[in-house]
Amino acid sequence: MIGFRPHTRHFSPNPNAYLYVLILLILIEASFFSFYGVSRHYNYLTSIVDLGHMDQAVWGTLHGQPFLNTDVFNTALSRLGFHFDPVLALFVPFYLLAPSVVWLILAQAIALPLAGLPIYFLARQVTRSEQVAFLWASTCLISPFILSAASWDFHPASLAVPFIALAYLAVEKKQYPALLLSCFLILLCKEHFGLLVFGFGLLWFFKHRDFGKSFTLILVGLGHLYLVVKIIMPAFSPTGQHLMLSSDLGQLSRYGWLGSSLEEIVINFMTNPAENVRHVLFAMDGLEYLLLLMAPLICLPVLGIEFLLPGAADLLANLLSANPMPRSIFSYHSATLIPVLVVAAIYGSCRTSRFLAIFTPVRQAFAALAITFFLAWIGFPFFSLPGGYHFWEPKRIFAISDDGIAIVKEMVSSEMSLSVQANIGAHFTQRQEVYAYPEMVGDVDVVVLRLDSPTLLPRGRNPGRIASLAHHLQMDPIDYLDSIKKLLESEIYSGIVWHDPWLIFTKEIKTSQDVDDIISKIEILQLEWQQTESLHVN
Repeated sequence: MIGFRPHTRHFSPNPNAYLYVLILLILIEASFFSFYGVSRHYNYLTSIVDLGHMDQAVWGTLHGQPFLNTDVFNTALSRLGFHFDPVLALFVPFYLLAPSVVWLILAQAIALPLAGLPIYFLARQVTRSEQVAFLWASTCLISPFILSAASWDFHPASLAVPFIALAYLAVEKKQYPALLLSCFLILLCKEHFGLLVFGFGLLWFFKHRDFGKSFTLILVGLGHLYLVVKIIMPAFSPTGQHLMLSSDLGQLSRYGWLGSSLEEIVINFMTNPAENVRHVLFAMDGLEYLLLLMAPLICLPVLGIEFLLPGAADLLANLLSANPMPRSIFSYHSATLIPVLVVAAIYGSCRTSRFLAIFTPVRQAFAALAITFFLAWIGFPFFSLPGGYHFWEPKRIFAISDDGIAIVKEMVSSEMSLSVQANIGAHFTQRQEVYAYPEMVGDVDVVVLRLDSPTLLPRGRNPGRIASLAHHLQMDPIDYLDSIKKLLESEIYSGIVWHDPWLIFTKEIKTSQDVDDIISKIEILQLEWQQTESLHVN
């Protein structure tokens, strides 16, 4: 049996006191994430690229086109061709009641902090201390990677976070049915999570020496990975394979540098391991990423190394990505690693205290919480804290109303095809055809734009720079303004409706809109964005 039980018991006079406080913290965090998420959406910080894709996939499933997406390749495709997340189908009944992206936002806001509960019960089981359990659960709650995931658009992988924590609890308590149920739900959230389940199969064997049940989980995990990556996704993919294994699709081609298939990637690493490891750790800043993950937990997960097995899939996916975003502390990609790392740290802490009495489980847990709190404060992603890093820097937040969008939606029916500005796109994705502006301009019925920046810091002209205005627009801001000028000069659309800052081009109506006000607004924005960028650089 792997694990350690301290000889001393540390139970509080009220054995549920810490649990009640933890539940209160979870409720507060879930409420904050929910309100912030909805506010973020209505202040145009969400995107057609993420939230809009999920929304159209659920809406399409409800209307007989399972997992519909039209934006990635500007044609109608199944989302399963580039990401396997059938968990989205679970939202169809909610969309039947009220079709709204708010369901997705609330689901993520609730799921992320819920991971704290199974972490608490596991830590209490392992350490026999409610206080230590509370400290580790709190560390999970305030991890900067969890906070960052909550500050982004909805991603199905976030729903797996509490079930990963629950799976660990099931392993500790030797509750195989609960482990199977958790793994089933995890498999619905991402294409490579078969490897995560494979890791739980190995962990069950190391922990309980039960070969039969371990082999079943291993078989399920590997079978899922093969079925999804080699059969299901290629059948729906326009390239005949997982898009991220391609080498000519820009930021989508995250693993094409290693090979065009899983087999090629494995062979590449087996034949040239030293060079690949050196490249990942140093040229791709993988070592810095590993330190960001391990340092807040004072490297204790290394001492619980076998408990890291289920996290190997996500860790490798992030480390090997040619796109550096998954390795950022401000990204959502590492959220599923946090319960893995915290659980490994709990076991590592117990092993450390066994040989070094001065490093008691309480002291180690408190140190991890303190360091995590410091990093969370510095990198708090929701809004600026004193001494913190201004990451998203929204122009407006904690407001969930905009009279302008109601007017626009009255003019743009769900039957119309749209080319829509990326950061307002998730408000218009419940339709058969929707594309990120300037894609399909001239072909679509309506173009919908909002001549305003959702952020106070433009941060340059590169759309790949996260949280920049270019990132929100999914294009160079100056090119964006120039394209609008050209569209105003063209005769593609006979109708122009200007309701500052909303600008609509339509083929359905004819207007004699005076464009002078629009041109003036564009020139003001151009000067304002350039000046703000200059101040930011200086």
